[in-house]
Amino acid sequence: MSLYYPSIIRRFLISVFLITVSLLAAPIEFPMECTGVLEAYSFFEQSVEHFIYGNLEADVRVFRMGRFSWKLGLSFETYMGESWNSPEMKFNIYGGHWNLKTQFEYQLEPLLLRLYTDHECFHNIDMADTLSEYMNNIKLGVVLKDPAPAFSDDIRLLPAGLPDGWFSLGFYRPRGGTFQKGHDFNWSIHGDVNFEGATWHSWLSGARYHADFFFHDDGGSSSRHRGELYFAYRTPAGSFETHLTHYFRDTQPFRSLEGETCWGIRFIW
Repeated sequence: MSLYYPSIIRRFLISVFLITVSLLAAPIEFPMECTGVLEAYSFFEQSVEHFIYGNLEADVRVFRMGRFSWKLGLSFETYMGESWNSPEMKFNIYGGHWNLKTQFEYQLEPLLLRLYTDHECFHNIDMADTLSEYMNNIKLGVVLKDPAPAFSDDIRLLPAGLPDGWFSLGFYRPRGGTFQKGHDFNWSIHGDVNFEGATWHSWLSGARYHADFFFHDDGGSSSRHRGELYFAYRTPAGSFETHLTHYFRDTQPFRSLEGETCWGIRFIW
């Protein structure tokens, strides 16, 4: 046993040394590459709380050195409610959902390793108490994504290869009301899987599943599970999607969408 541990330590140090050398030998770039999503979706069961939601996400790759890179990101989600039976559209003033993110990545084909932070906040809009709810966390994750999606002149069912997806562990630190208000999360698990169903020329159909598990300070837990069927048209610059989404389960202590179904469109670039 005394010989085994030094062997592990030696291998770890060699790996760290090789990664450091590869980084130092790589050129430094500031690509300023932007990726993002713009979407809107409408709920079938409309109410004052749920009618049409909109979401905008953008990430900028600021720095790259070999396999290592650094990103900054921002997302903003808005909420509207009320049914078609009313001529008045209701804007949910308790409906500004922001997320500020910084992310460090290391490309290890076919995986992408990442360390990132989220500052997630829900702000009252046009109200005296604007700091409604917020939370900060540190997340470790891995992404598996096909870098070159296949285009085919023939219809292909269930294209070969692994599904795309990602997985993250979240830790809500530092502690205290300064860093978390309105929530009692201790740690969390997040995952997303994308299954391609059929492709033809630039068209693609498939299914996605997303799950979030939250573990609370008091020993309790909550979760959100979302399934989606989508149809997409892809180009080298990005893609356009329409989707049908259902929330199978949602026991989070705020803004539960359990049992809700919506349809929407999104642009991905």
